[in-house]
Amino acid sequence: MRIDKAETAKNGSADAAKPARGHVHEHVLSYMRRGLMVGAFLPGQVMSLRKLAAGFGTSPMPVREVLSRLVAANALEETKGGSVRVPRLGPEKLSDLFAVREMLEGMATELAAKKATPALISQLTAINKQLLVAIDKRDILNCLSYNQKFHFTVYEAADSEVLMPLIESLWLQFGPTMYMSLLIPSMPWNASDHEDILAALKDGNAAAAKKGIVHDIRTTCKALLSVAGSQGIELPFAQGPELQFDY
Repeated sequence: MRIDKAETAKNGSADAAKPARGHVHEHVLSYMRRGLMVGAFLPGQVMSLRKLAAGFGTSPMPVREVLSRLVAANALEETKGGSVRVPRLGPEKLSDLFAVREMLEGMATELAAKKATPALISQLTAINKQLLVAIDKRDILNCLSYNQKFHFTVYEAADSEVLMPLIESLWLQFGPTMYMSLLIPSMPWNASDHEDILAALKDGNAAAAKKGIVHDIRTTCKALLSVAGSQGIELPFAQGPELQFDY
């Protein structure tokens, strides 16, 4: 059998390119998902295909594919003009999302508390200390990041393959409002609920841990509803620096 070396090299290059393209796609998806969950993108913000592609150092194609996936997941929405933006959540949608959060995240916290280990409590304590430092410095982006990290570390400890995808879906939808919550005067960003959760985990009190997470969620929802108009929280309320999220 005659082997065409040129053709083999060509096919080899094509095969090698497939994982590379897949890696770029997953990197873009991971960035966008995390950015939405922590609040690095704001409600109403239009996703510029050109700017995102330039930021990732890639062609527009993988970015376009990721945006389409996030639209399908209800994390982004397509406008009549064809652009893609972060949805503005009205009071009814906010209330609905946070009510479901209370149920699912409360359940996950209760399960995690029953399995809590000294290592988990130590990890959560370290994360919360980083959050408190960020709060003290008024470092908004790190406040958002460490808050999300604290919550997800708790939920992942529940070790539920069913709960985590559902919780992630909720965070993709409401996450962009979290930046707004830091600017509301009535919002007590002091991580006191996290301290209560940690105390409950140390005591092995699953009910108290669940109560702490539910109170945390409910307090945030109440603050957001206090400034949400019929069309959601408007950008003028959340004047702030342009966010850049590095991973």
